[in-house]
Amino acid sequence: MNSAHIELMIECALNILPDPYLSDIDLDDDDWGSAVSVGRLLLNIGLETVQEFEKGRSILSRAQSWLAALLREGSLDRRERVEAGNLLAKLGDPRFDSAKWYLPSEPLLGFVEIPAGPFIMGELEEKHETSLPTYYIARYPVTVAQFKEFVLESDFSLEFTESLKGLDNHPMVLVSWDDAIVYAKWLGGKLIALSKSYASQKNLSKRVLQFWEGLRDGLLVVTLPSEAEWEKAARGVDGRSYPWGRAKPDLDRANYGALFGEPAIGTTTAVGCFPRGATPEGLHDMPGNVWEITRTIMGRDLLEGKEGWVRSYVPRWWTRSLLGNPWLGSEFGYPYDPKDGRESIDTEVPVDRTVRGGSWTVDARRLRCAFRDGLPQTNRHIADGLRMAVSYVK
Repeated sequence: MNSAHIELMIECALNILPDPYLSDIDLDDDDWGSAVSVGRLLLNIGLETVQEFEKGRSILSRAQSWLAALLREGSLDRRERVEAGNLLAKLGDPRFDSAKWYLPSEPLLGFVEIPAGPFIMGELEEKHETSLPTYYIARYPVTVAQFKEFVLESDFSLEFTESLKGLDNHPMVLVSWDDAIVYAKWLGGKLIALSKSYASQKNLSKRVLQFWEGLRDGLLVVTLPSEAEWEKAARGVDGRSYPWGRAKPDLDRANYGALFGEPAIGTTTAVGCFPRGATPEGLHDMPGNVWEITRTIMGRDLLEGKEGWVRSYVPRWWTRSLLGNPWLGSEFGYPYDPKDGRESIDTEVPVDRTVRGGSWTVDARRLRCAFRDGLPQTNRHIADGLRMAVSYVK
């Protein structure tokens, strides 16, 4: 394409989407559809080519803000939102700060405070009350872009490098528990270094300052969430069954169902594509998309050592027995006791760690806030991801 043709296409894009996104005006599906159309058009022109023109840079920025708002507002149907999320990955997702390791562009870089206090953990006969101190948990699962920054800067040797070729704003997959712990330590070092400048700023709110001072003073550490921290963040203090409440799951609330005959998406999706499934506190993708590794040990299968038992590298609920006997439960059951060894980071032998939240592959039953599963900490799978927490040092 010559310059005149490119400029004509950019003018066309400006005509399709003539106004910047404004949150205080009424919009309909045609307005949102225009943003998707412009995103497609800009990709057809080519991102580098668009940025060579002043008007191209202007319409690119406009399209990015519209598409990000589309995800945030939950507009259009889920497949159109998924496309919008994928377009953002290729055009540049303004929700994330490239100068800060692609963490969200927010005062706490995407970490959401979960206040201290009790909550109800578990369900049915295992339901019990436990209490946690204040902690912070990431708004989204760790994305490909975030993990890629870590790999490139640290020269970390990743077993499945193809996972870095995924779209930047999709959850990172094919990482083990051990990989996640190394990433957490790296990110912790980055945030501690950053905290020294943040904690000296005078214009921060008390809540924000407390976060950065905690990191600076060594009171807070970046880690995987414990199983209890994950569950409290998902279900809140009102004991909701699902992150959004008590209503049963549907495919507009979460990315799930690919292996169970659902009319599902069939792969991971850009984080934040399902805002109707978010918690009231604004945590996204707690149900579905990817299983999220916690730091908590689930422990050995109670069938382990029995005749016909075999270690499985699929989730526990499938079965661990060649004899067809179901998984009987874990060594570390309920009530939850953080002092009984289940929160140990350093173990002499590989153990099974708890995973939470379900994934794009599972059925709706496994999206419950209280549903727990476990996998070997060396396991890597296309439906397994991670989410970071910032917790007080014990």
